[in-house]
Amino acid sequence: MRGPEVPFSFSFMTSQDAQQTIEDFLNQNLDSESHFLVKVSITHGKVNESKVQVFMDSDLGINISECVTYNRKLSGFLEENDPFEGQYTLEVTSPGLDYPLTSDRQFAKNLNRKLHIELVGGKELEGKLLAASDQNLELEVEEKQKGRKVSFQTIQVPRIDIKKAKVTVSFK
Repeated sequence: MRGPEVPFSFSFMTSQDAQQTIEDFLNQNLDSESHFLVKVSITHGKVNESKVQVFMDSDLGINISECVTYNRKLSGFLEENDPFEGQYTLEVTSPGLDYPLTSDRQFAKNLNRKLHIELVGGKELEGKLLAASDQNLELEVEEKQKGRKVSFQTIQVPRIDIKKAKVTVSFK
C-alpha cells in the first residue's frame, strides 16, 4: 500500500542539486532576453544557516529594481519549496566591475573594454578586448620597446589558460 503523494520538495538535496534547481528556475523565468544568470552560490554558515547569492546581469546592464524583481521571484519559489534546513538569507545582485568575467555573454558585453587577465601559469596581461569566443579571447595589447613609440599587437588568449579576467576601470 502506497502512502500519500508528497509534493515536490528539494529539502533533501545537496547544495549542488539545490544550486542547479535555482539556476534552472531563474533561467526559465527571465524577464527579458537580454538578462542572464551569471552564478548561484550557496554557502553554509552557522548551524542551520545558509546564504544564497545570485549574480544576475544583462547585455545592457542590470539595475537594482530588476534585481529586486528576481529576488522576489526566487524568494517565493524558495519559500514554496523549502530547500534549506533552518534559516537562509537570499541576495540577488549584479556582479559589479570587480567580479571576474566567466560567461560568454559577459565577455561579449565587455567588447572594446580594457581587461586585466591572470593566466593559470601566473603571467598577467592587460589589453583591450577585441573579440571573444568560447575558445579564445582576442586582445589588443601595448608593446613598449626602449626608445620607440608604443605599438599595439593583437594576441589570442585561450580561455582555458585564463585563471581570472576582470574589467579594468579607467578614469581618463
